[in-house]
Amino acid sequence: MSQDIPSKNEKRLKWKKLLEQSLDCPEDPQIITDLKVSYRTAARPVRAYGIDKREYIVKGQQAGRQIINDQIIARLGWAIGAPVGEPQIVEIDSELLESDSLSEPESPFAYLTPGTAHGVVFIPECSDDREGIRFARQKENRKRFALLAVLFGWIGANDRQFIYKMSSPNLVFSVDHGHFFPSGPNWTIATLQNALEPSIDEYLRSQCCLTESEINKALEPLKALEEEKIIEAVASPPIEWEITIEERVALVEYLITRQEQISIAISLSS
Repeated sequence: MSQDIPSKNEKRLKWKKLLEQSLDCPEDPQIITDLKVSYRTAARPVRAYGIDKREYIVKGQQAGRQIINDQIIARLGWAIGAPVGEPQIVEIDSELLESDSLSEPESPFAYLTPGTAHGVVFIPECSDDREGIRFARQKENRKRFALLAVLFGWIGANDRQFIYKMSSPNLVFSVDHGHFFPSGPNWTIATLQNALEPSIDEYLRSQCCLTESEINKALEPLKALEEEKIIEAVASPPIEWEITIEERVALVEYLITRQEQISIAISLSS
């Protein structure tokens, strides 16, 4: 029986092959047609319009490896129904940046470089500033915070911050994940392999007073998440973002291993 169980090396070879297949057929990015607002946070995101007529918050390649984390984690959160921004690969065209209004040195967008970028669909009518935990007693936010506690525990959360709808029921969203994973954007294969085993995010659990029933319910979509979806998320950053195939394989292994571990840990503690 044990001979039928794939070894770690066999699994890694399979994941590598599937990742390479996905990278050979990347999704078409949404072309950014207009830049509206530049935000003066560390990653310098911009609010922009895409050719699909939707509005995006965009982080360009000037943000470094943060955009790798942001894109992958947004896709994983979206896949389990967590309240994250809808992810999209977008492209900032060189002709847009070279237009008369944007090419001047004093332009608020002068720091941007052309090419693919991380995008999430803009969530309207939310607070501009990132905040801590609020509105956790709102009925509509109970499931949302529980799903975030699962996502954060699975991924490995740092720099927890949230935005909220400005009108009741003040729905919570998590939209900035550039510093997640072990060592944040500076994660390596070694930091992934040496990470502590996962557990439900204790800060969210305690601060929101999440019940065992709420946690178990939120854990269901993670348990059901197919390996294919994890591979798709890890394959989503374009090759030019400089994440190697070896790093991608290690990240798939990290996520699949922790998916199993967190489910087992909760079952044993129940």
